[in-house]
Amino acid sequence: MKIITQTLEHSEPSLASLADVVYFDIETTGLSSARNQIYLIGCALHDAGSWTLTQWFDNTGREEKEIISSFLLYISGRKTLIHYNGDRFDIPFLLKRMELHGLTGQLPRMNSIDLRKEVTPYRDLIGLPNCSQQAVESLFGTGRTDDTDGGSLIGVYRSYVEKPDPDALSMLLTHNAEDVRGLISLTPVLSFHDLPEAKLHVYKAEAHSYRGYLGDEKEELLLHFRSDKAIPVMITGSYDHVFLSQTGAEGLLRIPVYREEMKYFYAGYKDYYYLPEEDCAMHKSIASFADASHRVQATAQTCYTRKRSLYLPQWSDFKSPYFRREYQDPELFFELTDEMKRDRDFFCSYADYLFRRILKNGK
Repeated sequence: MKIITQTLEHSEPSLASLADVVYFDIETTGLSSARNQIYLIGCALHDAGSWTLTQWFDNTGREEKEIISSFLLYISGRKTLIHYNGDRFDIPFLLKRMELHGLTGQLPRMNSIDLRKEVTPYRDLIGLPNCSQQAVESLFGTGRTDDTDGGSLIGVYRSYVEKPDPDALSMLLTHNAEDVRGLISLTPVLSFHDLPEAKLHVYKAEAHSYRGYLGDEKEELLLHFRSDKAIPVMITGSYDHVFLSQTGAEGLLRIPVYREEMKYFYAGYKDYYYLPEEDCAMHKSIASFADASHRVQATAQTCYTRKRSLYLPQWSDFKSPYFRREYQDPELFFELTDEMKRDRDFFCSYADYLFRRILKNGK
């Protein structure tokens, strides 16, 4: 067994207690924890103001138990594991190998933070081609130079066991070390965890007109906001023609404004008459005085009143009353009133509503 230790020059991520944290990554001879084994474990600990990277390497192909035992002893007393895709691979693999070797330790009781889980929901919004650690590091600009895939190193390790070679050893250790360094650099992705709970303060709301693709004039509402949850990289997304962008704590929402006639559909259509000449419905308590030849029983599709105004989109009953273009139309709208235009609290709550919708459904 080889144990390699080095000091890392790295800025300190914003975590409550670095003394409790273990950044770790494993390298294996395959994907099956029952048939394959761990040949390299790397971890970084923070102590006395500096980072130490330690790697345990199975130098002969027969020292897996020793490297696992030494690793578990080394991290004893720590409370949190930080890794990338470790909930699906590294931790279950390590626990299975511990079981097969009859090893025990605190690993099952440690808190687990999987950075991949924090990134994956926002893959489209931050423009990731895939969710590999290398892709995320490239986006974050960690300066990583090694782009080797761990799977491609299995053959390198097997060749090394048969015929030890310093260049092969360097390749294996470098890839693992880069993975562990990258974990520290990617710690800011934890800020995505609380993003759905962000509170937005709209400090500027403005109307904007522009020409569409067909040369027609269009209107939109621009909401400039400041979030209480700053993010480490820019996000951009859209949902149903509403566009979001945010860098750090500053962001912008662009919302289409519809200046047109829409319909409000009354509930309880059996209590209404439809007046064809007026193209609207009226409650029977009033419409009963109209000439019977000018009224018919309303249906769900004709039980409406019409109004021309300014409208903003919504996808649930955010603001009542809500309007549609037609009864079967799934798109919902609410009227942008003069009172709302003067209400900063309204703009803040609407921005929160749109922000969460785009986070959940946007692309």
